[in-house]
Amino acid sequence: MPVTLESRPREAAVADGLLDLTVDEVITRHPETLPVFAANGLGLFTDEEVRSTFGAAVRLRTALKAASVNAGLFLSQLNGLLTPSQSDAPPLPGARNLNLFALLPCPLKVPLEEAFNGFLATLSPAKRATLTYCIEGNANTQIDYADYADHFESVAEMPDIIITPGFNSFFHPHFVERFIKSGTFATVTPFAGHRQLAAMGITDPDGHYSMLAMNLLVLVVDHCRLGERPVPRSWGDLLKPEYEKSIAIRGNRDGTFCETLLLALFKEFGADGLASLGRNVAWGWHPSQMVKAVGSGREESPAICVMPLFFANTIHRREQVSVLWPEDGALVSPVTMLVKAEKHGELRELIAFLSGPEVAGICSGASFPALHPDVDNRFPDDATFNWIGWDYVKNHDLKALIAATNAAFSRAFLGSAL
Repeated sequence: MPVTLESRPREAAVADGLLDLTVDEVITRHPETLPVFAANGLGLFTDEEVRSTFGAAVRLRTALKAASVNAGLFLSQLNGLLTPSQSDAPPLPGARNLNLFALLPCPLKVPLEEAFNGFLATLSPAKRATLTYCIEGNANTQIDYADYADHFESVAEMPDIIITPGFNSFFHPHFVERFIKSGTFATVTPFAGHRQLAAMGITDPDGHYSMLAMNLLVLVVDHCRLGERPVPRSWGDLLKPEYEKSIAIRGNRDGTFCETLLLALFKEFGADGLASLGRNVAWGWHPSQMVKAVGSGREESPAICVMPLFFANTIHRREQVSVLWPEDGALVSPVTMLVKAEKHGELRELIAFLSGPEVAGICSGASFPALHPDVDNRFPDDATFNWIGWDYVKNHDLKALIAATNAAFSRAFLGSAL
């Protein structure tokens, strides 16, 4: 006898309804399903903190696609776990989108969360009850929410407002073609910053991405370790042979390196430039490791570090250390906000807060320069900036380009270490 919708077990119907719920909702309603998640490579969601943050922002359907798990087989495993009382329950309502998901650089997470709580206190209880949100720091290494952008198929799978740092999957071709060029997201920050920022065209000319702030990369020189060698003045200087095995850049334990630096050098100097950089870099570190090393006097420490301005400003040993703005500009890594165009009216108060002077002031105060015209970022008078440009971002396959530049750098970096 063929199985029709009416003849299928109710447990199967309940399981089917889970696909459109968030991972957090599924596990909260059915905690007995945790072993199925773990057995299918989704064990990270057994961690309560991960589940309540990232799990609240991603639907089960998307999580399964990202993990290359067959949804039908996964649901069949769930069917046997659902209790009779659950299968007799009324159909599950659809998942409710988060209004805001913010994955923030660590220095911004705490102050912006405190300011957000203050904003919530200004709303009426009824209005406050309608907002759903998750604010998280990107130091969580168990999961990268931006990676799910490669697997979104509909706008309903995403929060209404998404804030993320860096050149992540929200700049990859799948997402750009499906959701950016189609006008799904519309900018809420038309301002271009003051005179120093306006000159580099920081505002998305197509009106899709809203750049809230910038994570700036600068040079830090330990003069004791540099010795008689010349002080580098530009990013191109890092490619000179006199700096062989003398430089530290950001590197992760998974073998990836600072995409902002690699993209900028590739755009200007090509693959040969990345090979030269690879021969000159000796350390792939977290910026906090660089802060501890510079000025320490240790023999095994970098002469030159490429690090975010925030970390450079935390260096205490300054007697023999200089923080330099390269002549061709501090490199810009964006902190961007995506806002669904259809939500501009409904979420206008929240949008006004996130794009307003209070949040901009917090970013600027944490050494993440903001674009809001009412904020003084206290730049040096001769400060310049090196932004890869919206045309480059949107008209190149950044996913492939980041992988290729990392590979080109790593070949030289690892080869010179042998």
